[in-house]
Amino acid sequence: MSLSTALSSALSGLRTTQTQMQVVSGNVANVDTPGYSRRSAQLVETTGNGNVNGVRVAGVQRALDGILQRELRTETSGSGYTGVRATYTDRLQSLFGQPGDASSLPGVMSAFTTALQDLANDPASSTARTAVLSRAATFASTLNSVSNGIQQLRADTETAISADVARANELLKTISSLDQKVGLSQGQDPSLLDQRDAQINELAKLMDLNVTTNANGTVNLSTQGGLRLFDPTGPVTLAFDGRGTMSAGSLYSSGASRGVGTITATTPGGTTVDALAQGLIRSGEIAGLLELRDKTLVDAQSQVDELAAGLASAMGNKINAGAAATAGAATGFDVDTTGIQPGNVMTVNVTVGGVPKTYSFINLATGGTLPANATSNPNDIEVAVDFSNPATAAAAIGTALGSAFTVSNTGSTIRILDDGAAGTSDVSAASASITLTGSLQSGSPEFALFVDGANGQPFTGSFANGSQKTGLAARLIVNPAVKLDPNLLVKYAATTPSGDTTRPALMLDRLTSTKFTLGLSNGSGGTTAYTGTMLDFSSRVVAAQGEIAAGAARLDEGQKVVQSSIESRFSAASGVSIDQELTNLVQIQNAYSANARIMSAVKEMMDLLMRI
Repeated sequence: MSLSTALSSALSGLRTTQTQMQVVSGNVANVDTPGYSRRSAQLVETTGNGNVNGVRVAGVQRALDGILQRELRTETSGSGYTGVRATYTDRLQSLFGQPGDASSLPGVMSAFTTALQDLANDPASSTARTAVLSRAATFASTLNSVSNGIQQLRADTETAISADVARANELLKTISSLDQKVGLSQGQDPSLLDQRDAQINELAKLMDLNVTTNANGTVNLSTQGGLRLFDPTGPVTLAFDGRGTMSAGSLYSSGASRGVGTITATTPGGTTVDALAQGLIRSGEIAGLLELRDKTLVDAQSQVDELAAGLASAMGNKINAGAAATAGAATGFDVDTTGIQPGNVMTVNVTVGGVPKTYSFINLATGGTLPANATSNPNDIEVAVDFSNPATAAAAIGTALGSAFTVSNTGSTIRILDDGAAGTSDVSAASASITLTGSLQSGSPEFALFVDGANGQPFTGSFANGSQKTGLAARLIVNPAVKLDPNLLVKYAATTPSGDTTRPALMLDRLTSTKFTLGLSNGSGGTTAYTGTMLDFSSRVVAAQGEIAAGAARLDEGQKVVQSSIESRFSAASGVSIDQELTNLVQIQNAYSANARIMSAVKEMMDLLMRI
């Protein structure tokens, strides 16, 4: 090797080590910088005349594990989803109260039943009557408060969604700007790549992302559901048309009747797509907020509405149990439907081929629309029947039950008989639950202690203008007529003695002993049948909300553990280790010293040659 070649080789080594030192110093300086990826200088040999004559830095690369980066973004989306659900379900639970608390739903209902017990023991006591009205008003007010709180939570989710959509637009614009610069550098500028990745990672918290990288280092972004967010042509523009104030009837639908906001995405070319209608956002904070708004909180509202409707019906509905009826070998029941109101239900239990079935025949005027799960029993077969014409009603009931049963009427009494053959098709029970809407002293102990505050009328379960049950918890009040005349708590007829226990005993029994079948929501859009007393049901509702909140908290804790683990692995692969950088620095310094020594030796040799 000639002296000039040795000098050139050593000089290239010095330049290379200087660059390496700059890279190491940059790593050390950014050890605590969020989103910074460790750099390393990529060295290549230089050749001339077929011989290696030096080294140079081909570029500076990031230490990045692409697989871990994808996993981290996925878990970041998951954490955004679980985190927001844990926060809101905890707030939701606080509205219902804790089991055992006097201010919780079971607590105020228990106080109400205690007041009823005192009234049943001393019906003539004005103090006991006043206490019942006070406790009843407190319970109705608590339901109102819980319902209003739920709708406020739903309004809060819309506010949060709006903020997240606005932030997503900001991030997409920044990503677009950085991506253009990355493209110009052909993906060779680590600083630009880090900045873009930081923006993408923040976007991943808001929604699930699928990131693909192009040959020149630019990226394409979409959600896992297929919503295109960004490509080299530019970002989409997201929009959210929030509705602001929420009510129990403000529900999501893909049609014009939508009562809540939706997210639309408009491409640079002007094409607009409804991201919610097509289910294009499946994880992240936005997906969690949408699920809360449209499922979890809607279920919670349905739950308090169910409690309010059950309470009103328990007090105000007369149960006309079917009377045994026979015709030859056929047996069945006669059910009196006199006074049946819109939304009232006639229930028939039959067994066909050994399979038990429950039919709920709901009084609905011809032309009305019966929604899905119209009754409190999620396991029944629901049939709309117009009871205004008993003969027509009997025919409709017969059609629904099938040819194995015979249905007829005598006035408003409906008769249902089996086929007369034992063990084939049998009628096991039949009854009608009828709301008493007339005088509060009609002679029946049932009466409308609670009414729908929207019109001051008893709750019947009508579907004339949508379901009357929807939002009932926010509207339930104590009947003003009873508040004006507390004697009505006892006097179910004009001649009822002031010390009569019939009506107080019935109210107490309907809350603490009579079992009803009610729908219990699970927080995810599903409902199971719960059979028990109204007092037990109130406790179960609170317990169910506690279980939902606890489940959300556990899921979030588990998700945080998973994300922390991925972050640690990603940091180990891409982060800066001071110890490793110092080790690298020592090696670079040794290389620098070696190259410097070569240059010094070459100089000495050249000086010697010049003196010869």
